[in-house]
Amino acid sequence: MINYQMDKNYMQGFFADAKGVFRFPSVSQLSRVLGGLLLTGAAGWSAAQTPAASAATNTGGDATATGTTPAAVQPVTMSRERFAELEARAPLNQRYPAGTIKSGDVAQKALDEAKEDREAANVRYTLDQRTCYGKFLVNSCLEAAKERKRVAEKNIKQVEVEANVYQRQANVDERDRSLAEQHAKDQEESARRLAEQKDKEAASARKVQESNAKNRDVQQRIDQNKDVPADYRVREHEAKVRQQQAEEAAKAPERAANAAAREQRIKDAEAHRLDVERKKAENERERAERKQREAQSATTPAAK
Repeated sequence: MINYQMDKNYMQGFFADAKGVFRFPSVSQLSRVLGGLLLTGAAGWSAAQTPAASAATNTGGDATATGTTPAAVQPVTMSRERFAELEARAPLNQRYPAGTIKSGDVAQKALDEAKEDREAANVRYTLDQRTCYGKFLVNSCLEAAKERKRVAEKNIKQVEVEANVYQRQANVDERDRSLAEQHAKDQEESARRLAEQKDKEAASARKVQESNAKNRDVQQRIDQNKDVPADYRVREHEAKVRQQQAEEAAKAPERAANAAAREQRIKDAEAHRLDVERKKAENERERAERKQREAQSATTPAAK
């Protein structure tokens, strides 16, 4: 689409000379002026009649461009309700003034809202462009729309930069904290392993000492008995065995007497238990007979 725009100074030249005195234009000049006006009016009327010149809505409530649109105008893909809600909010840099982003949640929320505001700014710019193509001074209107978008994106960018800086710093702090914790754990693990290694070495040294002591004792006994004949050591061992057997045989009657006494105690305890149960049964029987006699004696006078 060709935009026709007439120069202001050129137009003034048709109605005033260099001294500012009004003069009537010639036929050729008047033809050129009328032709330019007709072309400009036709261009504006065509842009106004183009479906892309206004925010058309589809059946789902979304503002979309139908028909042929100028090359710079993008289709709108946001519902009217959502767009009105986003435009009603205060600018992002007022909702998040400098220095107010002090937590990860606030930073993420600011970035999410920045994305929404940028989408709304793009939709507003698209709608402004469509409006501009129906006006007489198209370029001036487009420049104003572009400036509004630049200011909006600048305000959004300020908040985004602060939120991103906070998130990067928070990530660095979290990484440093994790590294410090890991370093502390590594040191603790190293100290534990060193202590275990020392304990193992000490235990191994004790075992070596005990083994050396046993070996020395064995060697000492060997040295003590090296001059003793082998048959003498055998006889000495046999004598010790016989002595142990004699001691066991001497203790056998005592063990038998203890076993008999234990059996007798068991028998006496069983007899005592049976005697207690017998006496208990007799007492129960006597008590029952006495109650029966008392009941009979109580009913006999009543019968008389």
